[in-house]
Amino acid sequence: ETAFFYPNLLTDQDGNVSFEFTSPEALTQWKFMVLAHTKDAQAAILEKEVVTQKEFSVTPNYPRFLREGDEINLQSKLSNLGNQKLSGTAELQILDAFTNENITDKFGLNSNGTQRFSLMEHGNSVPNWKIKVPKNVSSIILKVVATTADGKFSDGEQVAVAVLPNRILVTDALPVFVKEGQTKSF
Repeated sequence: ETAFFYPNLLTDQDGNVSFEFTSPEALTQWKFMVLAHTKDAQAAILEKEVVTQKEFSVTPNYPRFLREGDEINLQSKLSNLGNQKLSGTAELQILDAFTNENITDKFGLNSNGTQRFSLMEHGNSVPNWKIKVPKNVSSIILKVVATTADGKFSDGEQVAVAVLPNRILVTDALPVFVKEGQTKSF
């Protein structure tokens, strides 16, 4: 992936140049290349490695779909890549996909939708929520948001998930390999 931008260069009184730009949303290492030149044709090239990452991030483990009556433990990984301890709250919100109405309480999460967490330096935590899928819900948005107690860091993710009624049969395909003259039972 390539990130190209026209920087707004800011020079201080000592000649140091600084700039800001938004990188693509990726946790990766980038090759950073700078070409600078002056009006009298002097030039310089700088090449460095830059890492883009969030100090605090949320990585939910969402299901592809749910069925009416399912009882599941929905988990989310909280990661602290910083050098300080972090604590705060992680919240699961369940929204109606058509109206954006908060229907978390229909899934049995009245007061358990928000959980406290504590992360060591470079540590992880896995909050989980036990939910029971009610009937008469067709499509939902699962939203996990975590915020540190000091408000310095926050992150979140959401995804739309279909809720299938029990009358819909979901089948799983299985490849069948049979050689010439061979018989197999499945």
